[in-house]
Amino acid sequence: MKSLLLAAILVLHGVVLQVEPGDRAFVHHDAFGGMPAMTMEFSLPHGTVVHPGDRISGVVDQSHEPWTLSNVKVVAATTPPPIPATPSPLAKGDAVPDVPFLDQSGRPVLLSSLRGQAYALTFIYTRCQDAQMCPLISSKFHAVESKLPPGTQLVEVTLDPSYDRPPILARYAQTFGASEKHWLLLTGQPRSVLSFAQRFGVFEQRVTGQTIVHTERLALVDRSGKVAGFLDDPTWSPARLIAELDSLR
Repeated sequence: MKSLLLAAILVLHGVVLQVEPGDRAFVHHDAFGGMPAMTMEFSLPHGTVVHPGDRISGVVDQSHEPWTLSNVKVVAATTPPPIPATPSPLAKGDAVPDVPFLDQSGRPVLLSSLRGQAYALTFIYTRCQDAQMCPLISSKFHAVESKLPPGTQLVEVTLDPSYDRPPILARYAQTFGASEKHWLLLTGQPRSVLSFAQRFGVFEQRVTGQTIVHTERLALVDRSGKVAGFLDDPTWSPARLIAELDSLR
């Protein structure tokens, strides 16, 4: 009987991507108990202290939604690779930095050129295989694009700028039906792009040659080019984003 009980215990190993209020966290976990490697939200015991980038282990309780982790242990407290120091993270009312980018057609883009339009800005990378992360965000952008309020725009910035050059972004744009008129996919000089992401409070860490774990954050930018707010819950709906953009125009 004891061996059967032990066999039923599901132990998770993964990297914390984002810590949420209410003792919850998004974890990119390795495959376990028949579950493929993916990103999921878990409840944590009250008072559990973990940070984005920590590699953890824990016992999974599937009896409640979201699933609960107990006996959480920090296996390795990791930090993202060092990148140039940046000013304080952006807050509501701050101007979006005018970093030089290239779009999916290879054209130079400064985000100041979008002034006069409101836009949603988020971060993805094209080799992401986690269906709950970048592909889901881009799919929701596709749903939003067909109903974009006049005078609004969608922007995705890559977190893998060394690989995601304009031809790669162009193929990704075709996959998700992104039109250049309403939906920009941007890359640029790697250090500059990753520093830009850091300004928005986006954590990223390469765990293998092609896999990057990162936090999700969507910024809403008003017509003057200033941050109007953030959507930090990655479960935002296309309808909500459309309403947010409509209120900004």
